[in-house]
Amino acid sequence: MADLGIDSDHVHRIPLKGRGNGERLGEMIARYGEYSSLRNPDLVIVFGDVDATLAASIAAKRNGLLVAHVEAGLRSFDHGMPEELNRLMVDAISDMFFTTTAEASKTLLSEGRNTKRVHLVGNLMIDSLHRGLDLSTGRRRASELGLTPGEFIVATFHRPSNVDDRESLSEVLNLLEQVARRLPVLLPLHPRTAASLERHGLRERIDAIPGLHLTPPIRYRDFISLIAIARLAITDSGGIQEETTFLGVPCLTFRENTERPETITQGTNRLVDITSAGRHVDSVLESQPPARPDIPLWDGQCAPRIAEVLKAWWTQ
Repeated sequence: MADLGIDSDHVHRIPLKGRGNGERLGEMIARYGEYSSLRNPDLVIVFGDVDATLAASIAAKRNGLLVAHVEAGLRSFDHGMPEELNRLMVDAISDMFFTTTAEASKTLLSEGRNTKRVHLVGNLMIDSLHRGLDLSTGRRRASELGLTPGEFIVATFHRPSNVDDRESLSEVLNLLEQVARRLPVLLPLHPRTAASLERHGLRERIDAIPGLHLTPPIRYRDFISLIAIARLAITDSGGIQEETTFLGVPCLTFRENTERPETITQGTNRLVDITSAGRHVDSVLESQPPARPDIPLWDGQCAPRIAEVLKAWWTQ
């Protein structure tokens, strides 16, 4: 929060005791319910597709409150992804929908949403990029890590399908060993991935990969500034697909589907199978870096558009 200039005095933290996903979700619903009953807001705005998004939405509706969903209408059509289930359920009970692309708006309309409640506003994550991107910071951090701008790869892996079981995690390590022979690889280690490496006895193997720069999670501003000067990103993240598209950095996403198809049709992203990743990496490195795409409304003005919609709603 401090990295983004958000005053912590305005942030209400909810401590969680549950360990399992179900326990934590139930606990979040209860805590959000207590807080919204106490504050009784006119509107609850939820973002994205994480469990907290779903929990806050359910708590708000149970308390008779209106819900607005930012990043509404995104679909991967993969019900095996927890995030996809969250997106579907949140959109099913929301009252107002803010979308990133025309395609997401069309999806909501095809599902029967009222056209007056669907608002195409652009991508709020790109607003954050506009505010936080600093190439000088990227160059400084790269130098501290022993990396040369334009001559390293950023990698991130955290999805359960890629890191939870030993076989899948071993495939990730095989990939990192291949890729790090071509260019140095920066891998900020997600807590889930770090725990899985320890659990499966693979920590020594990843530590021994030549050319792999392992770090703890990196602050948001530093991380996006490092991505901006990288030659390539390899990831299973949703957000990085959008960030690399905006920055014009090639991205290989190790998933079978994406809820962000514009990053493929208009951007720099490719969906690839992890077992055939080496040839895709070679293809990118042998090609000229792509031109930075221009996606409609990815202009850093999403938040003001949302504010205008809410202002009109408030005064009607």
